[in-house]
Amino acid sequence: MAKNKTTSSKIPLLDLHGENLVDIEDKVDRFLMQAHNKGLNQVKIMTGKGTGQVRNAVQKYLKLGGYTFHFEKTANNQNNEGVLIVHV
Repeated sequence: MAKNKTTSSKIPLLDLHGENLVDIEDKVDRFLMQAHNKGLNQVKIMTGKGTGQVRNAVQKYLKLGGYTFHFEKTANNQNNEGVLIVHV
């Protein structure tokens, strides 16, 4: 089950760890619509690294929807490929 959280930086977070691929688009869509309705301008989506299937499905969905996004940066300024920052 996807978990909606707020991170310490107050950016809403959708955690997709363990999610079924067939449910990903609906969960991401609902999360982004909620963020848009609240007037937020960015959110985080945590896909995890794993096999990359969830990350790839989310990136494909975001690209088709015209969303801009980038990987979160770690403390040493490296890309954290398990977390996407999405501009709503």
